[in-house]
Amino acid sequence: MPGKSRHPVHARLEQLKPQLIEFTKEFCRIATVNPPGNRYLECCRFLERKLKRLGLKTKILRVPASVQRKLVPGLDTYPRYNILARWNTGAKKTLLLTGHYDVVPPTAGWKSDPFKPFVKGARLIGRGTGDMKACDAAAIFAVQAMRETGARPPWNIELAFTCDEETGGYAGLGHVVKSGAVKPDAAVLLEGGSGDTIGYAHRGVLWLEVTVHGKAGHASNPKNGVNALEKACGLIREFKKLERVYAGRRSAFRANKVARRPTLMIGGVSGGGGKINTIPDTFTFSIDRRLLPEENVAAVKREFMQRIRRAKAKDRDLKVSVAYPLFVESGSTNPKAKIVRAAQEAHRAVTGKRSTLRMSGGFTDMHWLTNDGKVPTVGYGVSGGGAHSDLEWADTAGMLQAAKIYAEIALRMK
Repeated sequence: MPGKSRHPVHARLEQLKPQLIEFTKEFCRIATVNPPGNRYLECCRFLERKLKRLGLKTKILRVPASVQRKLVPGLDTYPRYNILARWNTGAKKTLLLTGHYDVVPPTAGWKSDPFKPFVKGARLIGRGTGDMKACDAAAIFAVQAMRETGARPPWNIELAFTCDEETGGYAGLGHVVKSGAVKPDAAVLLEGGSGDTIGYAHRGVLWLEVTVHGKAGHASNPKNGVNALEKACGLIREFKKLERVYAGRRSAFRANKVARRPTLMIGGVSGGGGKINTIPDTFTFSIDRRLLPEENVAAVKREFMQRIRRAKAKDRDLKVSVAYPLFVESGSTNPKAKIVRAAQEAHRAVTGKRSTLRMSGGFTDMHWLTNDGKVPTVGYGVSGGGAHSDLEWADTAGMLQAAKIYAEIALRMK
């Protein structure tokens, strides 16, 4: 097995590690909580100052208000911003390194201020460290180390740090790609893999908000109304039958056992009625349906509507309305693509180990690149844990490893 690379960029990154950690701390102190979308412009300006100091050409892009109203309705007072930076090496092709900067709201169990990150042992702890500001910072420092050592990638290097991934990415990377603001030839999404795993696909997701309509009445005479909760229970039983269908589906993409099949989770949000002694006239429940790369959102919607029709055929009093708060198509890259090979070679050069290609069980922004931009993309980020939980962290050694791998990918893409 080949030994680890001794490239000068690696040595420089090792010297820069304390700065990388401090920069990530400062980055995470900017509480870019989504929803609703706090401090986005402040965050982009913070990144711009760093990127300009590296000698890169930068541009902060505000999503036009008319576009934002369509993509993110109801949040006009929270403008959406994305930032781009470019290192033009004179090459014919461009490699994009991209990640999101928005973070989910803090959960209730934090024992420290989630936006005052600190190092404990080998962990950088704070909201947004693992998901995914440490990854973004690692990419920036990879570029810094290349420039400071005189390394010149054979591709132009473009960086894009975008908003709103946590709510689908429509005004973030989705808008950046669809508007033509970036047109790379290959891309590294700065999450979706870590350690010895490289991401080459992710599952999609469809969220449903199902409302069952009944008829209110006094609890002393239950037959005088239509109980929406009871009707919803029958509909849920019909939906649960889909799990037997999903058991027969298995993705061809490499993933853990759970991620290789569709999943259905009902009731993350649910409720109805208004008073203990009143028959509930509405009951609403959510569904989270994860899609394999072999599936698409339109077909899965039809599958649910078919189940609703079956339930109505059994119960003529059943009245249902459905909304779709979020949907994200799955994304994937051909495992034989040049960027995949470069990522595998880069990982081995840095770690001395073989890497494994895996599909991510959660959704990422990869699909905007692979589906909409037709850009071959791999996913790789910083090792960590606790994303969306009460103790989120990034591994400080993993930050350095990711930065080295990003630099290696950039330097060997030919």
